[in-house]
Amino acid sequence: MTLSVNQDRLWQAHLDMAAIGATAEGGSNRPGLSTADAEARALLLSWCEPLGLKMERDGIGNLFLRRGSRVHRPAIAFGSHLDTVPTGGRFDGAFGVLAGLEVLRTLDDAGVLTAAPLELVVWTNEEGSRFSPAMMGSRVHAGDLLLDRALTTADDAGETVAEALGETFQIGFLTPGPRDWAAWIEPHIEQGSILEQYGLEHSGAAIGIVTGTVQARYFRLNIKGEASHAGATAMDRRRDSLAAAAEMILATEQIGLSGEPGGRSSAAWIGNIPNARGAVASHARLHCDVRHEDPARAAAMEAAARVAWTAIAARRGVQLEIDAYASFGPVQFDTGLGALLREVAAARQLPVRDMVASAGHDSVLIAGLCPSAMLFVPSRGGITHNPAEYTAPEHLAQGAQVLLDAVIRLAN
Repeated sequence: MTLSVNQDRLWQAHLDMAAIGATAEGGSNRPGLSTADAEARALLLSWCEPLGLKMERDGIGNLFLRRGSRVHRPAIAFGSHLDTVPTGGRFDGAFGVLAGLEVLRTLDDAGVLTAAPLELVVWTNEEGSRFSPAMMGSRVHAGDLLLDRALTTADDAGETVAEALGETFQIGFLTPGPRDWAAWIEPHIEQGSILEQYGLEHSGAAIGIVTGTVQARYFRLNIKGEASHAGATAMDRRRDSLAAAAEMILATEQIGLSGEPGGRSSAAWIGNIPNARGAVASHARLHCDVRHEDPARAAAMEAAARVAWTAIAARRGVQLEIDAYASFGPVQFDTGLGALLREVAAARQLPVRDMVASAGHDSVLIAGLCPSAMLFVPSRGGITHNPAEYTAPEHLAQGAQVLLDAVIRLAN
């Protein structure tokens, strides 16, 4: 029996999910463990109820939805996340979850029971835009981050993860840790423009087979200067933490530019105290990262960043603390699963292209626990983390179809 996903149903699921946390610009705003994030999960659960799945949550809020099987075997798992950045789009993360849901719906429609169980997973706080670090749920699951440390992490308003879990009723009874998975697959939008261009050369269709990820290193910069009057303090007497931070931001950008074509860098978050008109800033905080496909180049970029940041601090007379608080990669995904994804895509006459992921994904953490893979579908214009983020309905359906075909092969 050849099963096909329902493109219209999959597209409507994206539209309905995007209505939760919808922004005026047409995007999505569902920060991790927010009310909107919880509403998105509740909508998913309402869709899953007719499917008779077993629902479980763990102590960091990761959500597991299991479909039964003919025999007792390790499960085939798939999914992604539903949280977004504040200025997010409608497809990042959500596609991986909704493609997994469409797989389960298609099998249910056909009355097909696989030999192995299937498990749809929604990871907690993948984006890390509210609670740091990113991929928090999968980090705790994989033992990369202690549960107690995650639970005591606070957002900018001082609310902790534990408090947010309680307020949104997302905390579960399971102890976070590896489950009985024979394989893990995460479908995702590309978040770049490579597949779109590749597809134009191949009848408009393309599937990305993610072979691995870059190495990324994340830093908190704590910059302490001296508060003073913006009018009364002479320029040569100032120890302006915000001005120092501005230079460090530009230095970080330059390191990424120097690391091209495989390098990236950013300084994407800033805190400023007292952030008051008429006052020279006394305390600034930055979150920065560097990343590269070549681990040696990533290390060199980090070293260059540290030298640049330290020199700026010394010249401006401010104190600097550098906290290397998180990292990921490089990760190589399972070659056997990659070959399977290529095979099922080819059977559907879908061109494929091997790719390296520059962004962080939960699969980075899961790759060390079981054979893991990722597949990409095109992103229009490579725009992501932006309300204009868009993937065409047919491309979403093609990715979900490849997932379905691979899952059936793995689970039987």
